[in-house]
Amino acid sequence: MTGSKVFRMKHALRFTLCAVVIFFSLPCVANAQGLIQGVSGLLEFDYSFLTTKTKDATGVTTKTQTSNYNPRFTLNIDTKIYPNLRLHAGGIAEGSITDSKTADAIDTKTTTTRFRPYIDLTLETPLYAVGIGYIRREERTKTSGSPSTTLVDEEYYAILRWRPEGLPYIDMQIKRTNNFDQEKILRDIKEDYISLNSKYTYKGLQLNYQGAYTNTNDDLNNLVVTQYTHSGRVAYSDSFFDKRVLLNSIYNVFYQEVKTVTGGKGLVSSQIFPFAGFSALNDIPAIGALDPNPAIIDGDLTASAGINIGLPAPGGDARPRNIGIDFLNVTEVNQLLVYVDRDLSSSPLIANSFSWQVWTSSDNLNWSLVTTISPAPFGPFQNRFEINFLNVKTRYIKVVTNPLSPAVPAASSFPNIFVTELQAFLNSPAADVVGRMKTASHTYNLDAKARILDSPILFYDFYFFFNRVNPSSQQSYTVSNGLSLNYRFSPVFSTTARVAREDGEAEDERRFAYVYNASIVADSLKTVRNSLVFSGRDEEIEGRPNNLNSIFLYNTAQLYKGIDVNLNGGVNFTKQESGERGRDFVINFQTNIVPYRTITLGLNYSNTISRRTGGDQGPASTYTQTLNFNFSYNPLRTLNLIAFVQYVSENAQKDRILQNYAINWSPFPDGALQFNLAYNQNFRTEDQAKETILQPSIRYNISKNSYINVSYQIIRTKSAQKENSNLFSTSLKLFF
Repeated sequence: MTGSKVFRMKHALRFTLCAVVIFFSLPCVANAQGLIQGVSGLLEFDYSFLTTKTKDATGVTTKTQTSNYNPRFTLNIDTKIYPNLRLHAGGIAEGSITDSKTADAIDTKTTTTRFRPYIDLTLETPLYAVGIGYIRREERTKTSGSPSTTLVDEEYYAILRWRPEGLPYIDMQIKRTNNFDQEKILRDIKEDYISLNSKYTYKGLQLNYQGAYTNTNDDLNNLVVTQYTHSGRVAYSDSFFDKRVLLNSIYNVFYQEVKTVTGGKGLVSSQIFPFAGFSALNDIPAIGALDPNPAIIDGDLTASAGINIGLPAPGGDARPRNIGIDFLNVTEVNQLLVYVDRDLSSSPLIANSFSWQVWTSSDNLNWSLVTTISPAPFGPFQNRFEINFLNVKTRYIKVVTNPLSPAVPAASSFPNIFVTELQAFLNSPAADVVGRMKTASHTYNLDAKARILDSPILFYDFYFFFNRVNPSSQQSYTVSNGLSLNYRFSPVFSTTARVAREDGEAEDERRFAYVYNASIVADSLKTVRNSLVFSGRDEEIEGRPNNLNSIFLYNTAQLYKGIDVNLNGGVNFTKQESGERGRDFVINFQTNIVPYRTITLGLNYSNTISRRTGGDQGPASTYTQTLNFNFSYNPLRTLNLIAFVQYVSENAQKDRILQNYAINWSPFPDGALQFNLAYNQNFRTEDQAKETILQPSIRYNISKNSYINVSYQIIRTKSAQKENSNLFSTSLKLFF
């Protein structure tokens, strides 16, 4: 046995022994005379062995073997020392030993240890809260043939919360962060951060202030960046004249000052705060608007924004995830950070399997591809993907990624990976931004609505929006005056309508538009609804037309119990500034049939035909047809069979077919010994790829606080190359 193997075995045994001793001793300490209450923890031992055989188009075969041993110990202590004094402490100790071998005798061994202790002490009453804390994240990596590297990220912080009843509340935080490698040859960054948030509410009036001071000192690059940020918000909402008049008004002001002192090296990273967040599921990312999603930019890096990039369930929605933001004005950007709700640094196969496309748009309708990043770096101390690209100037920007593929080894262990936040940055060479830079923006909204008549219901609405950014002096405004009507002719027929005139200016160009829409709804039966919708926007920008008109018919019906049908269709007419005219014919059909409680059938069909004339290019016609069929059968509580077939036809492209078949069988689901057999097969004509996955697994519940799981995954992939993978994995988890 070689010295390196002896070292790695000793290292693994030492880590495992320490974890076992701590695991069995802590419950005793926690229960001894009630000294420590609220102690919980988890001890995990994970082992996997992956073999992969790849044969490329030329017949060359490559074999690899990868083994990974990953023990992890998690400890949490949450206890009250005194009635108002709470101690929250704990941490994670984790080791990972990975051994990779290839057929050409290349043997790569990587040992990684991670320690993440933390302690937080908080004195809290209904009036105030004072707390101090410390968090350390340390990662040591040793790869054969290379020197070891130890990265450290530590935080010291203090908080103060003051919340008197009827008066403004105050939240304050002071934090010092040190980010360095142990030898201080790769990085040595110190950051001081102070933030102050205040909020006051009185009836319909709300006042908010957020201020922050950041001082970043990069010793290795002789770079010091000092940043001041102030943000204020005044909002007022009320109703008058017996709620016949509604008023909402919001004024936001933002000021940022950045001072850079440098010796000419390093990058200065400036965060760009967006106006709105968006997301959508869309398999044609070049066209289509994203839907508003405020959680994308709410500043919470841990709460889900409702976008799951984990492994979809068999037959689930596997369309690309589109995640975007609106800067309101044309803004320069070259970095996006996508935060998720879990740490993937211990699972590089999972993190590296995602491919990220960057798209830009001026109107949130038509998108242009900037670049594709695959893979994007993940972590190591933050649960985020870092997407870097060349500078672009845009109002809207989005990233597009497919959910986790079942062909990725161990993908079944990650059914949920939720996106929590999308942040944008502009990284600039320090020499280009030396000195002081100041930016300020003002945004004002006024929304008023007055009820003129009760029958028919008639409203007058007024909307005013203003935005100004300094020092660029970018300015835009919109003024809208409109009338809205809502009237029911009979128990069956009703109508809604709105007409408005908009005047405004954006990017030094004046514009005006007439906006109108009307709908007629027929509720002939409780289970049948038909609606005809007409909408339009006739706009002129400095005399140039920018029009959009559409007419659509929507029909929904429940023909019988268990048979639901939707049939929608219509046409869009566009006229753009370039002189281009367009027509888009759209039809959608969807039905869901449940002939028996154990059987579900679904059929979706959509067809879009687009025609373009005029403009810089000649006449063009495109079409896209999509047909989806899904089938689910549950003959037993423990047996599930799923089939999904998708057919896509587009002009100038080969027809694409995607087939997915899955079987999941779990006999004895309530016993201590549980067996599961999962089978999944995918076939894509696009790249002639066929993926077959068979995964038997056994789980034994040792007690209510512990279990062991053993699985074997067989993956067969055939496309331009042929790849066979076999993954054996076992996991032991002990809770206390």
